[in-house]
Amino acid sequence: MDRNRSVLLVALAVLALALMLPAAASARGMLTYDQAIDYLYATSYPNNIETYLDHLGTSPLGFRLAGTPADNEAAYYLADKLSAMGLRVTMERVPVDVWDVRGASVTMGSHNFVCSQFAGVPGTGEDGITADVVYVGSGLAADYLGVDVKGKIVVVDSSMDNFWFNMQGDEATRHGARAVILTSNASNPDAEYPSAPWYIVAPDALGANDGEYDMTFVPMIYMSQQDGDWLKAAIAAAAATQTGVQATFKSDVVITLADDGGYGWNVLAKLPGTAHNGQKVIIDAHHDAHLRAGLDDTGAVAETMAMAKAMVLSGYKPKRDIVFMFDTAEEFGFTNSWYDWSIGAWTFITQQHPGWAGKIAAFWSVELMARKDAALNFNTAPELAAWIDDNAAGQQAAFLPNGYNVETPQSTWQNGWSLQASGVPSFEVSAGGPGYDDLYHSTYEVQDLVDWDYMAGINKFFFRLFRSMDDHVLPYDFEARGADLESTFDVAELTAAGVSPANAQSMARVAAAVTAKGAAWNKSKGKVSKANRGNADFTLLQAAEISLESYTALDAWDANIYPHQQTLWDIQNMDAALAALRFTPADPIAASDALVAVGSNWLATVFSPSVYLYDLTRHDPEYYRVTWGSLGKQVDQFDMTPVLALISGGDYSAAAAKVQQMRDADALSLRMRVNRMVEAGALLGQELTYLNWLTKQ
Repeated sequence: MDRNRSVLLVALAVLALALMLPAAASARGMLTYDQAIDYLYATSYPNNIETYLDHLGTSPLGFRLAGTPADNEAAYYLADKLSAMGLRVTMERVPVDVWDVRGASVTMGSHNFVCSQFAGVPGTGEDGITADVVYVGSGLAADYLGVDVKGKIVVVDSSMDNFWFNMQGDEATRHGARAVILTSNASNPDAEYPSAPWYIVAPDALGANDGEYDMTFVPMIYMSQQDGDWLKAAIAAAAATQTGVQATFKSDVVITLADDGGYGWNVLAKLPGTAHNGQKVIIDAHHDAHLRAGLDDTGAVAETMAMAKAMVLSGYKPKRDIVFMFDTAEEFGFTNSWYDWSIGAWTFITQQHPGWAGKIAAFWSVELMARKDAALNFNTAPELAAWIDDNAAGQQAAFLPNGYNVETPQSTWQNGWSLQASGVPSFEVSAGGPGYDDLYHSTYEVQDLVDWDYMAGINKFFFRLFRSMDDHVLPYDFEARGADLESTFDVAELTAAGVSPANAQSMARVAAAVTAKGAAWNKSKGKVSKANRGNADFTLLQAAEISLESYTALDAWDANIYPHQQTLWDIQNMDAALAALRFTPADPIAASDALVAVGSNWLATVFSPSVYLYDLTRHDPEYYRVTWGSLGKQVDQFDMTPVLALISGGDYSAAAAKVQQMRDADALSLRMRVNRMVEAGALLGQELTYLNWLTKQ
């Protein structure tokens, strides 16, 4: 036995003895945070949490979807462990549509294919659906021309980077199909709409996602690439002999809608701060999961639990309250909704704790922890990017051997976005590694991928990142915000789109003022006296709330942008279409191309008008289940299909008149958006003026 190993064993024995004392009270403060992390990872504390959570499931393939017995058991388990640490634990109900998936299959003769299921997609009865099977390619409107699918099961290739499968399900429903088998075309390198990268890690991979589906659409399940290839070949062989293929399609789902009492749990555990100023940092991981997810997000739950345990064992006393949050319904919360994910976080900030906006110093959305050789990726707003970058650079050699990346703006595919749009500084952090997209939400995304030694190092880095915020004036960078805003517009472009010259100039002035005042604050913030630090932090929180809430919006494809951008782009495309229509001779191709680029109108070129129009309906801010989409300052959604029909018919004058009407309406929207942004910039400038005044006191 070498000396280092014997020292470690003695240390572990001493700690184990201390932990047997009542409530582990005598152990608290014995260790540094790093020593506590070493102990917890050496004794497999986080590994055991992940193993327990991953054994829970409602299907043979796993699944802990929100509100199911498996996911609720996960919530109770985490709450019990957090309570045992001595933390103050609360459990908050989240209304959800509970999707208890229990298995799916396709049977054809003696062949039985195990399939996976999607959250929000209705199932079949116990007997399933037995019908003829037809392959319809990508399942677009054109794929159904001349093909009789009424009463049949259709096989459709996925292409989730181009269009979500809810639209393929809607298209199949409107053509009379009874069910959809979604599969992969990864074996076809010439596919017009490739299935890659979704679930292509292996030919037998199954996958799962939120459906963004409706109860009125026909059932859909997912079949692996290799099984889908076999089935498509069987269909082709049968067609060659003018015979048919028949199969039985089954999807076992037990559904309890929110309206009928469905709910899941957010679990919150508080480590009280010493300042008692109402400020808090929230460290979040979601406990719901598709399949038996090793990284997303079970690994992050295990890591966050280890962080909480290490803080308790080391006796750490933060200045601000730390709230460890384990939320539900990040993966799926509602059917009949486009914005069906991140429901637990959205409920938390908009309904359960709306008053916490302006008091949360940072919200950490911890995801995908932690794969071997994966860089640590941060996704955030300009206000936090420099702080994260500085800390990661300083700690990279010690804890981040695979490097790191900091990207802006923040993605909408995780919990932090709802917080940011509500005015809370937030970031998402993940470590999925190279090729992660190929195995994301698949049966290959398992616990064996986790690198526990790497995760322990990340945990030590997280503690230092937290300390850097807790021990200093809040690190928000408004110079970066101002510069970012300035890069998104041109005064001449705004004016050409319909904004008054005065307001366009005001936009430029307030953005430049935010940049300049933010730069002055960055240079002088070290001069804030200890007596004024509380005032500075309070003001910084107010400034961040103004900036983040006012400047966070959604584009037509649900990406994070500024409120004016999508509207400006749409106007510019409509202007291009008008120019093409009014030119002599008219240029119908250029006009159509420009109109297809307005909003999400490209989808109208591949799906039936009724399918596209219903998709627009669910993006409407007044739709009954728009959920966190309502935080996105959504743009006017213009359906260009009638105009495109006029152009196709050669009636360019009527088409131009309709486009002009929509363009005028959008110009009004743009003026209002710019006005609100100017007002927000002026308020933000006032807060920054006060901050700079504090540096001189």
